[in-house]
Amino acid sequence: MNVQTRERLEQILRFATRIQSSMKAETLEDFLTDEDKQDAIMYRLGQIGETASKISDEEQEKYPKLFWRQMIGLRHRLFHDYEKIDFTKVYTITQEPISQLVENLESILNVEV
Repeated sequence: MNVQTRERLEQILRFATRIQSSMKAETLEDFLTDEDKQDAIMYRLGQIGETASKISDEEQEKYPKLFWRQMIGLRHRLFHDYEKIDFTKVYTITQEPISQLVENLESILNVEV
């Protein structure tokens, strides 16, 4: 893994762990009524997608466990189609998919030192 890819994967991991941490005790009902939390989560998800989009296709192919297309596509939907955002789906993403992303990134980054 090149240095730039490693730095970007570490960045994505930081964004994902911040989402995970801030959503740990959050219920769906609380999330749906907290616009500040929604904005913060959307921003972090957008950062993940933006950072992922800066990793070359060749580097992305080396890590098929990371759902590149979904990360990048979500960023586009959040920032270009924001009036149609389904916050129940956003909440769902902050649960198992974010946990899986964190696990996969930690595994990749710990193996390739």
